[in-house]
Amino acid sequence: MDYFKGKTMKKLLLALIISLTTFIHAENGQTFTLTTTADKNITVTDTKEGLDFKEFKGKAVLLALFGHRCPPCLKEIPEFIELTNKHKDDLEIIAIEAQLYPTDKVKEFVTDHNMNYNVIAGVDHGDFVSYIAERAGYTRGLPLPLLIAVNKNGEVENVQAGLIREDELEILVKDLND
Repeated sequence: MDYFKGKTMKKLLLALIISLTTFIHAENGQTFTLTTTADKNITVTDTKEGLDFKEFKGKAVLLALFGHRCPPCLKEIPEFIELTNKHKDDLEIIAIEAQLYPTDKVKEFVTDHNMNYNVIAGVDHGDFVSYIAERAGYTRGLPLPLLIAVNKNGEVENVQAGLIREDELEILVKDLND
């Protein structure tokens, strides 16, 4: 049993390294304007090192792709709310609903879950969702949740598919701001 677990861990590590390498080495310079459910615009430009969030210069950014019916994604919501409360000055969370839920339903979802961070209806920004998936190395389906951690200098430091424990998120945020 441990043999298979070890093989699985090696495969996951290799996939993460390939995904992160793919993400870091893209040089397309594309710019996207994303609109949150609160009608706030966020301008994102890809760079050789990662992603530049015009409105969030000098802050760490957690870009989270989630699904409204995804149990691990739902589990992250209270953790993201807590992180937003704890790190008002040095962290922005941008969550993109990637299961093509209608915009009005995403707005209701945000209200129902008391989400205090930036939420975007992916149905309105499919080009960006596809672009991020491709840069992260996912060309045949998008794992949810998917977290892309960008440090305060705009460099992608981590690409993580699957749920991340709350204590790991706290360590990640600290590292992104160092």
